[in-house]
Amino acid sequence: MRYSVPILLCTLMLINGEAPVSTVHAGQAPEAVRELVSSERARVQRLTRDISGAAETLNQGGIAPFQDPRHVQQWQDRIDRFRTDLGRFPQTDDPDVQAATAALADLENLFTFAAGEGARQRAETGDVQATLATIDAGLREHRAPQWLPAPFTDEEALRWVSTASTAKNFAENAIATIQQIAPDAHLPLTRGTVEQGAAYDRQDLSRLLNVSERTIRTVNESLQQTVANLRSAFEAQNRDLEYYRSLDPENPSHRMNAFLREDAPATVYGELDRQLAIAKSSAAFQRALGQEPTPNTVARIEEIIALRATYAENRLKAIGDSRLPEAKSDDPGRMAIAKQILAEPRYGFGEHGPVVLTTPEIVEREKEVSRAEIKNVEFSLSGDITLSGTETTWNYRWEEFSFATPVKETDGEDWYVWWITARKYASGWERTPIGRWVSGTAVKGDLIPPENFEP
Repeated sequence: MRYSVPILLCTLMLINGEAPVSTVHAGQAPEAVRELVSSERARVQRLTRDISGAAETLNQGGIAPFQDPRHVQQWQDRIDRFRTDLGRFPQTDDPDVQAATAALADLENLFTFAAGEGARQRAETGDVQATLATIDAGLREHRAPQWLPAPFTDEEALRWVSTASTAKNFAENAIATIQQIAPDAHLPLTRGTVEQGAAYDRQDLSRLLNVSERTIRTVNESLQQTVANLRSAFEAQNRDLEYYRSLDPENPSHRMNAFLREDAPATVYGELDRQLAIAKSSAAFQRALGQEPTPNTVARIEEIIALRATYAENRLKAIGDSRLPEAKSDDPGRMAIAKQILAEPRYGFGEHGPVVLTTPEIVEREKEVSRAEIKNVEFSLSGDITLSGTETTWNYRWEEFSFATPVKETDGEDWYVWWITARKYASGWERTPIGRWVSGTAVKGDLIPPENFEP
């Protein structure tokens, strides 16, 4: 038996559970839409359940995920598939089709609202991932400095205050930004860390907040510690200066130990210079904070300068005219090294007179210095901090000898004796000059008249 093509197609569609589409020819009236068969009704009812389940899922997920355009597109594609599936059933008067249509309308309304709110939140918060990446990088770059140990210069004080202010301001702005985006930001939990390429999530939000808060605390603590140390050094300095206030060239003990002993001027001037640097550090820090140095600080600086001048006058009373110390050696090799150091422009010694070796020979010295190097700081959600790194120990080995020479003031005609230590390092840290002679400590001593240069 032979079947016509339309009859065979209708039979196959019925077997597959699909209704054949009526063909309406020109001049013919359209056929009435047939009722759903049982298999079609089951499919419509299942579609209604799927649409309602999707609406429940969307509603439970909240608005935040719709800040992500990819999430919006996924839902749009899902709704489009529902609409396509529903379009296969033209029986619009059927209660089950009407139920599916109503469920789809509810889902579309939910989606439209969620997508609109998500877009609004995205416009308000901006690119949250980019914002958090900027905050993360900024907190790593603008770390809070540790307290500033004296002595230090005006430039170092200004740099410290600038670093501390920048770190604190960045952390405060980071906290404000985090608090602004936290309520609405879409930050689902991710696997891995941002260093491994994962997106920022809620845990990262808490981590960055903790880092910001700790940065502010550290800046405040470092500032308080620096001020406390300067105050403590100022009080201790008052006791230390009592010795120099009481020096008397007529006192036999003072005369011998503080004026006539060969190393006395280098020791006294060196200590007074150290005390002056500490006092000037207090003034520098006050200026860096935008304040004028206190009267007590100014008075202390003036006193130490006066003590230095008084010591110079009293030493001349004790020994007569200042002269160069007696040479301990005339080794031409060391003389050449000393003159090379004096000629080095970066030291700024300038014009100098005769060189006198004040130590009989080159001596070898050694010292170990350790420093902890923190390579990683981890912050837990509870605020705990874990430091990891290494402690590096440097072994300093060097040769040294000392010499003295008159050096002319760059802004006048006076000459002063300078006591200088030459050093050549065999080992040290990465910035230690290795294998060449350099200037170590250099102390400005007595005023000396040119006629006293030669013994």
